[in-house]
Amino acid sequence: MKRISIRILVSLIACAALAAFAWIPIPEDTNGHPVLPAVALEQAGLYRLEVALMVFYGGLLLITPAFSGLIEGRLPIEISARGARFADSTDEALDDLEKTAADLEGELSLLAADVKCLKLAIDDKTKPPVASD
Repeated sequence: MKRISIRILVSLIACAALAAFAWIPIPEDTNGHPVLPAVALEQAGLYRLEVALMVFYGGLLLITPAFSGLIEGRLPIEISARGARFADSTDEALDDLEKTAADLEGELSLLAADVKCLKLAIDDKTKPPVASD
């Protein structure tokens, strides 16, 4: 369910970016000539692409912490180019360690019982036979 909702949200953000690409108005001066920012290199297509990328990554930047905060109850501690980084869940790690320790304790008790049985078997064979008179 979580993966499906993430895919739906990312799809919605991608659709919003495509809509921004298609319908963003090109800025014009008072004479009706296009006036594009310097980062667009005087190209309307590049300007539209930059706006679409800004909408897409801005949406991801907002959706990631909002989704994890509302659904999972935790917020990221850092958002970088590699994505959001969350604090390690110590409770989950502690539960895993406790389960592993319990499993190992059970196996250890079985092995101890096997060692006792083997010791008894060895002790029975090594006792000298009782002389009968």
